[in-house]
Order: sequence, then C-alpha cells, then structure tokens
Amino acid sequence: MDKILSFKGWMVENNIKQSEIAELLGISLQSVNLKVNGKQDFSLPQISTICGRYGISADIFLPKELRNGNKVVS
Repeated sequence: MDKILSFKGWMVENNIKQSEIAELLGISLQSVNLKVNGKQDFSLPQISTICGRYGISADIFLPKELRNGNKVVS
C-alpha cells in the first residue's frame, strides 16, 4: 500500500464515501464531515471500529509527524 497521508486521503484513494463511514459508526453525515475535515476528532472507539472494518492502522488518524514511527523532537 502506498504511504497514506491522511484518513481523508485514504478514503479518496479507496473510494470510501463519508456516508459509508456515517452508517458504520451510527452517526450523522454532518458529524463525519466535521471529523474527516479536522474540525472534530474521531473518538477512540470510532477509530477502532473504522480500523477493524477496513483493516487499516490507527496511525492514519495521528498527526503526520507522528506517523510511521516518526518521532517528534522537542
């Protein structure tokens, strides 16, 4: 699989619609839209559900600098 830049990017690459995520999570399309566009966060149970359904790593939900084993140096 190619390097994934974001959950939203993964959705586009895999032709996953926001409505499909809304149905999976049992939340409104508007809520999914806010989450996918970074205005609200997915909860840990929601992330777990998405990852379990699609077989993806939860890393996709982390900020870019923390993904794929990258470490933030302060």
